[in-house]
Amino acid sequence: MKVLLLGDYSGLHLNLAQGLKMLNIDVTVASNGDGWKDIPRNVDLKQPEKFKRIRFLTKLSKALPQLKGYDIVQLINPIFLGTHPWLNDLVFQFIKKHNQYIFLGANGMDYYYCSYAMQGKLKHSVFQVPDIKDDPLIKQHKQALNNKMWVQSNINVAKYAHGITACNVGYFMAYKAIYPDKTTHIPLPIDTSKYAFINNINKNTKAITFFIGKIKGRERRKGIDVIERNLLNLKQKYPHDVMIKTISNLPTAQYTKELNDSHVLCDQKYSYGIGMNALIGLSKGLITGSGADEEMYQLIGENKNRPIINLNVSDNDMLNSFEKLIANKSKLREQAIASRNFAIKHHDTIKIAQEYIDFWKSKM
Repeated sequence: MKVLLLGDYSGLHLNLAQGLKMLNIDVTVASNGDGWKDIPRNVDLKQPEKFKRIRFLTKLSKALPQLKGYDIVQLINPIFLGTHPWLNDLVFQFIKKHNQYIFLGANGMDYYYCSYAMQGKLKHSVFQVPDIKDDPLIKQHKQALNNKMWVQSNINVAKYAHGITACNVGYFMAYKAIYPDKTTHIPLPIDTSKYAFINNINKNTKAITFFIGKIKGRERRKGIDVIERNLLNLKQKYPHDVMIKTISNLPTAQYTKELNDSHVLCDQKYSYGIGMNALIGLSKGLITGSGADEEMYQLIGENKNRPIINLNVSDNDMLNSFEKLIANKSKLREQAIASRNFAIKHHDTIKIAQEYIDFWKSKM
């Protein structure tokens, strides 16, 4: 089986490729590196900073021969190039003509998810948070629903796809409602063998180090401002028990290194499940906070080991969760171990790669 993973978000396809290779699958990753994150890839589709259109078209035309001849093409998103829909459509026509089976990843804020969420059908959604209704990115996604070309491009890809893989509860629900027979949930993959357990938390630890990773312009959309506010209140209340480490806009490789001297990773608030950064933290044995409520655990069938701190709660509940960590330092080592075990059981890249292979074969 020869596989092309087209596009990438936060290393999802990079990690999936690692698992596929371990299962002796011939796999190629082609992407733009997810912007400043600069995710490694085999075929570079990043847009040049100057004279974008002309230089990118030239670059793309040279890359096209490397995007054909595959048994399976897995797209990261309907707009997999991260560029204008008209160009995305042209490349999609090429992909359809020169490859066997195409599968769509429901992994982001595309038409189906945004439309479903804006109708109030999800328990958790950034579109239902009053405090961020004026956020530029939220407005941009709302306005996108009026962009007929963007909407139609999303629809065309989804309709043609032989199958659809959703990486979290919200995306799964949105696509399952429209394409029930070809939508499945497959958790995010992480190469857990790549990350050693690094959490040195123990009952004698004086100050717990909380880690916050910021993305410029997305702080409010991710709820980082709320998390940071609660952590500052926590530090004010327990000045000798709390340290806060904050970084901004680091490439993934550097971000991963910065985690090493922390105990708790606070990833994001308004999510319907965990993202790739949270998975890196869990793999390293960091106690991790993100969006993780009953629906997420039910979808993956986990009834016992639920180590993630659910941050998609009120300020009071969030602060209480943080205070419990301080009050129960003697149990944090156990929670850290449970965190890594959770990542291995539900997200290890070999396990997830096999799930993709099984799904692809079921639709061939």
